[in-house]
Amino acid sequence: MSQRERRRQRSRRKKQRQRMTLVMIVAGVALIVAAILIIPGLRSVPPVGELIEPPAFERSMASGNAMGDPNAPVVIHEYSDFGCPHCAHFAQDTEPALEELYIATGKVYFVSHSVGGLLGSDKSVQLAEAAYCAGDQNRYWEFHDYVFANQAAIYADRNAPADGYIAAIAERLGLDMETFNTCLKRHTHRDRVMQDQGEAI
Repeated sequence: MSQRERRRQRSRRKKQRQRMTLVMIVAGVALIVAAILIIPGLRSVPPVGELIEPPAFERSMASGNAMGDPNAPVVIHEYSDFGCPHCAHFAQDTEPALEELYIATGKVYFVSHSVGGLLGSDKSVQLAEAAYCAGDQNRYWEFHDYVFANQAAIYADRNAPADGYIAAIAERLGLDMETFNTCLKRHTHRDRVMQDQGEAI
């Protein structure tokens, strides 16, 4: 084999390696793009059972995540995690009495802070953000009550996302779903939830 033929063979092999490298790069990029587009859609959303209706009670001067007279002599800041059973008991058993005896009578101004992740569940962060998004439409307390009333079902699998329940509760409350979903997708209240968590700790 002449020296010229050897050079030609080396040149051909070099071009083949370059083409193979280019094909591998293109294939790798395609796989990454596919993963970005497809994998989020594969996240399982657990089926939602029949929602439990929370007990209804009047909240005096409810506004956003607060209720009562802002000029009341006593201000109570409550920090709760939607996955906390004791928080659910407080919301369902103690809060109505507190409202009747102290908030409605102008003695207490009560502010609820939805803290996410104190119990180590990302689901609580998701629900806390959703509660504040509902609050943007002045339905914070109703959302809060529905989550605690359905806490056992929502947290049956602590690692599963709460998307289905969040959507079901929002629809039950008659929220503007486009506005609500935009708030969730943009994580409009993520910083607020993290600030609440920092204050609670």
